[in-house]
Amino acid sequence: MPCPPLDDGPSRHARWGEQLDVRNITRDERAGELSAEQVAGYIAKYATKATESFGAGLDRRLGADDLDHLDRLPAHVAALVRACWELGARPELVGLRLRPWAHMLGFGGHWSTKSRRYSTTMGALRRARVAFAKRRRARDGVPLDAWGRPEDDQAVVVVATWSYVASGYATEGERWLALSAAAWAREHRRIAREELTTTTRSAA
Repeated sequence: MPCPPLDDGPSRHARWGEQLDVRNITRDERAGELSAEQVAGYIAKYATKATESFGAGLDRRLGADDLDHLDRLPAHVAALVRACWELGARPELVGLRLRPWAHMLGFGGHWSTKSRRYSTTMGALRRARVAFAKRRRARDGVPLDAWGRPEDDQAVVVVATWSYVASGYATEGERWLALSAAAWAREHRRIAREELTTTTRSAA
């Protein structure tokens, strides 16, 4: 594959090694029919990959000092990171923002989209997944609840409506502050009651 020259140098070509496993993503190669399962598996293969799996150091954005500590990474990964850093310094490539995304090997996007105009939304996908799960566990076309009972059964009664109330303490420090404030409030209420009792007896 021809590549543009760098610094007015000779033309370059990109090529891949002999370790290729090229397969058609089809159910029947003769019919040429696409298989949804194979396409989904192919996409999932790359959707679940992340640079964090290459080793420590690629779980955050990198700085110039981090380039001296890439020896913990596989050699080809370190070479890709350095290439992103070097190419990101070229004025004609600044728009690609290769340096800020060097820890992602230059890729700053996401494989999926949340654009309503382009395809669909995550909420619609979640609703479709829930509906599919209900249909899959349905017996004779009747959806079942989590306990295997028909959802239209009169014995199924909603006894409570769940809602979000609050979250716990994020840190031990927050817990200590909350307990201290509660103890302070209790102590002041006790003192106030004693003062009220003393004042009432004195007035009597």
